[in-house]
Amino acid sequence: MKSLIKRILNEIASVNRLILLDIDDTIVEPANISIKRKLPSDEEEIILSPKEYAKEKVTPSKVKYYDYDEFRDPEKVKQSIIGGTPLIVNLQYMDELIKQGYKIGFLTARSQENAVFEGLKEFLMYKDPITGELVSIGDKLDRELVFAINDSGRVSELKSTTDYDKKAEVILSLLDDFDQVIFVDDDLKNVKAVKELKMGLPKDKANKLFAMPSKK
Repeated sequence: MKSLIKRILNEIASVNRLILLDIDDTIVEPANISIKRKLPSDEEEIILSPKEYAKEKVTPSKVKYYDYDEFRDPEKVKQSIIGGTPLIVNLQYMDELIKQGYKIGFLTARSQENAVFEGLKEFLMYKDPITGELVSIGDKLDRELVFAINDSGRVSELKSTTDYDKKAEVILSLLDDFDQVIFVDDDLKNVKAVKELKMGLPKDKANKLFAMPSKK
């Protein structure tokens, strides 16, 4: 019996699985950062929180009416994560999957990928399975698994133009490296795009991919 359990645990450990999470309003409510909007129909400039911005219907022709300057400031980007409010229910889900041997990654519509990574390293904690104490995420967060799709370096690698298609494009590339990818995002446009991607994939790849909205 013990040998069977050991074999099953070894098989589980050998499976290369990834939990891929959005950041803003999925694992954290960011602090002190906003997007400005001035559409032709706006009488004055409108300041939007990341949550409000997610509800905007931003097309390639409309993007010029939005000011993302605060999201181009590396220190502001980093501090908006570190000083943000943790969204416990989704962090607990992440923590549970870490215990099960999943790698963790992040897929955000932000730019400044290095600053995002540094902010996450300081912000993220997980429950140590032995002591039960919260400890820093440390090396469990791989720099290669943090994707900021509007980072200048990342944009040059992507063919898509909308944020939701860019996210789907990144996820498609990860299916060659992982046996399972679970994608979690608060923005239903992104979840829908990934589900549509899944529907068009060959069965062997489609069976690897799961997309779900974050919990509120």
